[in-house]
Amino acid sequence: MFKFNVNLTDDDYLEYNKFWNFRSHYGKGQIISMRIMLAIMVCVFIALILVINGFSEGALIGVIALIIFLAIMELLLKKYIAFTLKANLKNLKKKGKVAYSPSATMEFFEETFTEVTDNVKTEQKYSSVERVSVVRGKAIYLHVNSLASYILPLSTFDNKEQFDSFVEFLNSKISIVDIYELQ
Repeated sequence: MFKFNVNLTDDDYLEYNKFWNFRSHYGKGQIISMRIMLAIMVCVFIALILVINGFSEGALIGVIALIIFLAIMELLLKKYIAFTLKANLKNLKKKGKVAYSPSATMEFFEETFTEVTDNVKTEQKYSSVERVSVVRGKAIYLHVNSLASYILPLSTFDNKEQFDSFVEFLNSKISIVDIYELQ
């Protein structure tokens, strides 16, 4: 059995969202889809310019501008998403609507685990967890589905041995445990 006092900060929640968007099984597909959609949209605009204006000098300048725009957008997409995540978190906090529980107690038993916050107590079977993402030196994320996860930041654990022992325990309970190294 493991029992943890989990204290999340804004940085922990932001790091989780960055991880989810840029490295996780769930978010990688969305980033790729966004990149493809952006490229398709630019290609449609290029085709329209060429159909409407032919291969005139003005049309070619427009095509070059769109290609440069696409390259810049592709390069800055991750930075833009990270900026948006941070702005959304700041906006939610300003409105008094934090998207996570700042403190909780989590207990992990043989068949189930519980999370107790100031407002709610939840109990889950391990079979309800789709996958676990272990980011060495950072956190453990228990993904219940593509939108909901339990976040256990590194500060939750007393030491590396406890962290490693808990990861080993999760490996015995949950079929998909992905290990990520810090970047």
